[in-house]
Amino acid sequence: MLALVDPFHYEPADTLPDARLTALMPGRVVKVLVKEGDEVAKGQALMILEAMKMEHTIASPRAGTIARVAFAEGALVPADAVLLAFREPAP
Repeated sequence: MLALVDPFHYEPADTLPDARLTALMPGRVVKVLVKEGDEVAKGQALMILEAMKMEHTIASPRAGTIARVAFAEGALVPADAVLLAFREPAP
Protein backbone atom coordinates (compact mmCIF):
# COMPACT_ATOMS: atom_id res chain seq x y z
CA MET A 1 0.00 0.00 0.00
CA LEU A 2 1.29 3.45 -0.89
CA ALA A 3 0.52 6.65 0.98
CA LEU A 4 0.94 10.20 -0.24
CA VAL A 5 3.16 12.21 2.11
CA ASP A 6 3.11 15.99 1.91
CA PRO A 7 6.72 17.16 2.52
CA PHE A 8 5.44 20.64 3.42
CA HIS A 9 2.91 19.47 6.00
CA TYR A 10 3.39 21.19 9.36
CA GLU A 11 1.66 20.62 12.68
CA PRO A 12 2.30 23.18 15.42
CA ALA A 13 3.98 21.59 18.44
CA ASP A 14 1.25 22.82 20.78
CA THR A 15 -1.34 20.63 19.03
CA LEU A 16 0.71 17.42 19.11
CA PRO A 17 0.03 14.86 21.86
CA ASP A 18 3.77 14.39 22.49
CA ALA A 19 4.77 16.25 25.66
CA ARG A 20 8.50 16.64 25.07
CA LEU A 21 10.99 18.76 23.17
CA THR A 22 13.82 17.18 21.19
CA ALA A 23 17.08 18.50 19.73
CA LEU A 24 16.96 18.96 15.97
CA MET A 25 20.76 18.69 15.69
CA PRO A 26 23.71 17.81 17.93
CA GLY A 27 25.00 20.62 20.11
CA ARG A 28 25.95 21.80 23.59
CA VAL A 29 23.69 23.21 26.29
CA VAL A 30 24.77 26.79 27.00
CA LYS A 31 22.08 27.76 29.51
CA VAL A 32 19.11 26.05 31.18
CA LEU A 33 16.46 28.65 32.02
CA VAL A 34 13.92 26.42 33.82
CA LYS A 35 13.87 23.60 36.35
CA GLU A 36 11.58 20.67 37.10
CA GLY A 37 8.22 21.86 38.41
CA ASP A 38 8.36 25.32 36.80
CA GLU A 39 5.19 26.64 35.21
CA VAL A 40 5.95 28.03 31.74
CA ALA A 41 4.03 30.07 29.19
CA LYS A 42 3.80 29.36 25.47
CA GLY A 43 6.79 30.95 23.76
CA GLN A 44 8.87 31.25 26.95
CA ALA A 45 12.61 30.55 26.54
CA LEU A 46 13.50 27.23 28.20
CA MET A 47 17.05 26.44 27.12
CA ILE A 48 19.85 27.80 24.92
CA LEU A 49 21.75 25.35 22.71
CA GLU A 50 24.92 26.01 20.75
CA ALA A 51 24.96 24.16 17.43
CA MET A 52 26.77 24.89 14.18
CA LYS A 53 28.56 27.85 15.86
CA MET A 54 25.22 29.54 16.61
CA GLU A 55 23.08 29.84 19.73
CA HIS A 56 19.52 28.54 19.42
CA THR A 57 16.84 29.41 21.96
CA ILE A 58 14.50 26.52 22.69
CA ALA A 59 11.06 28.02 23.37
CA SER A 60 8.04 26.38 24.95
CA PRO A 61 5.51 25.22 22.35
CA ARG A 62 2.71 25.52 24.92
CA ALA A 63 1.86 26.55 28.46
CA GLY A 64 2.44 23.86 31.05
CA THR A 65 4.61 22.43 33.80
CA ILE A 66 8.15 21.14 33.25
CA ALA A 67 8.35 17.47 34.31
CA ARG A 68 12.00 16.87 33.43
CA VAL A 69 15.09 18.73 32.21
CA ALA A 70 17.25 16.06 30.58
CA PHE A 71 20.56 17.93 30.19
CA ALA A 72 22.58 20.28 32.42
CA GLU A 73 24.55 23.31 31.27
CA GLY A 74 27.69 22.30 29.38
CA ALA A 75 26.33 18.88 28.38
CA LEU A 76 26.73 17.62 24.82
CA VAL A 77 23.40 16.75 23.21
CA PRO A 78 22.99 14.25 20.36
CA ALA A 79 20.49 14.86 17.57
CA ASP A 80 16.91 13.82 18.39
CA ALA A 81 17.64 13.68 22.14
CA VAL A 82 14.81 14.65 24.48
CA LEU A 83 15.71 18.02 26.03
CA LEU A 84 12.69 18.73 28.20
CA ALA A 85 9.47 16.95 29.05
CA PHE A 86 6.15 18.48 30.11
CA ARG A 87 3.87 17.10 32.79
CA GLU A 88 0.61 15.98 31.26
CA PRO A 89 -2.33 18.16 32.32
CA ALA A 90 -4.78 16.66 34.78
CA PRO A 91 -7.96 15.36 33.12
